[in-house]
Amino acid sequence: MPTSRKRTKTRTAGRFPEILLGICLVAGCLAACGRAGRTDEPADPSAPAAVVQEPADPGADYSALVNHKITVTQDTPLYRKTENGSVQCGTAYAGALLDITAQENGLIAVSDSDLYLSGSDAALSERWFRNDTNLVPFAQDVVTKDVFHILDETGSMLAEITESRTLPVYVMPGEENRYGIRFQNGIYYIDSSETQGLAESGRGTEATAGELPVLMYHFFYSEADGGSRTDGNYIEVKELEEQLNYIRENGFHACTMREVRYWMENRAILPAKSIAITIDDADPSVHQYAMPLFAQYGLHATNFVICGWQPPEMSYDLWEMRENGMELQSHGFLTHTGGCSGMGHGGLLLCMDHDAGVEDTVRSFDYVDGGFVYCYPFGDVNDNAESIVKDGGAKLAFTTEGGRINPSMDPLRLPRVRVTGGNGLNAFAAGIS
Repeated sequence: MPTSRKRTKTRTAGRFPEILLGICLVAGCLAACGRAGRTDEPADPSAPAAVVQEPADPGADYSALVNHKITVTQDTPLYRKTENGSVQCGTAYAGALLDITAQENGLIAVSDSDLYLSGSDAALSERWFRNDTNLVPFAQDVVTKDVFHILDETGSMLAEITESRTLPVYVMPGEENRYGIRFQNGIYYIDSSETQGLAESGRGTEATAGELPVLMYHFFYSEADGGSRTDGNYIEVKELEEQLNYIRENGFHACTMREVRYWMENRAILPAKSIAITIDDADPSVHQYAMPLFAQYGLHATNFVICGWQPPEMSYDLWEMRENGMELQSHGFLTHTGGCSGMGHGGLLLCMDHDAGVEDTVRSFDYVDGGFVYCYPFGDVNDNAESIVKDGGAKLAFTTEGGRINPSMDPLRLPRVRVTGGNGLNAFAAGIS
């Protein structure tokens, strides 16, 4: 069966990019910069900052772009305001996604920054995902070179900045050899080759997590719609809402899998009251009942998708869940089936040929557009299964064993906390407290 990352409804037709979250600079951190363009040659330090004129049509109305996500239609200058006018301080590249918060004299303001661009070089985007992060900054800052670039998760270049900056570090370098910084409320990256090193910030860190409960859900139903609980894997929608309200009202942070990965690799810091939420199988009830509540409460979750059970072209339902903060990761492609008699629950990965298993794993990660987290079918794992998912590109892998995770554990045999329907709120609270 061929895999595809396309959506199946015409209103969202076409391949959607993994250029996530957009482009911006945190106010006060990336303030002044020198010139536009993609060259890596440093700006002339003796040259005065150029003050440019306001846009030709300062009276243009771009209010339709305010409080929306826009797409940059062509490489376009970024500006910051001075007493004497607008100084060009870099370039946002075509295709970049930015959140816009205001308009002024033909310019539109990029969220959480001192940056502006011409409204004539922007168009409303169909995307609506929110930028955020739960990570806590280290007590160190990274000092950039005079020219550096902002990268997204895939390593794509999003913007050039042309003056050295000192920025709080949220993610230390790993195999990608880049620093993670806070950028328009999310985490973006600077290649280590474009930095001068670290400096002590004098900034302390808040209480941080030593272990993490990763919740495990499966199916959802509504009694009002005539549904009923088949077994403990079924959660009634009002019960789910009670649980999500508890999470929010008690100050828990629902982390993404990328945040969990960085924390497990000792490259990032999570706040003390951190959790992660996972949902196995990507049953239709997740979209129908769970997604609206996760969106309402602004909480992240991870859907483990049995990719070979999905349409060859990714459905709009899956894409919509991802836009609402429910990321997609792998529950195998065609391995969620029997085939290993007398072993565990019979999950095929336990006795599967290594190369065939790696191929299945790679196909599943491709289906969810660059996945890196694996959930073992039926929770079954042995050395053969672990070797397969590791060689298939998994950075984290989860079982159905009970327990909390911490960075000392094998990242490819991680336990979870099962959420059982009908157990009541006290039992749920005990599982995450």
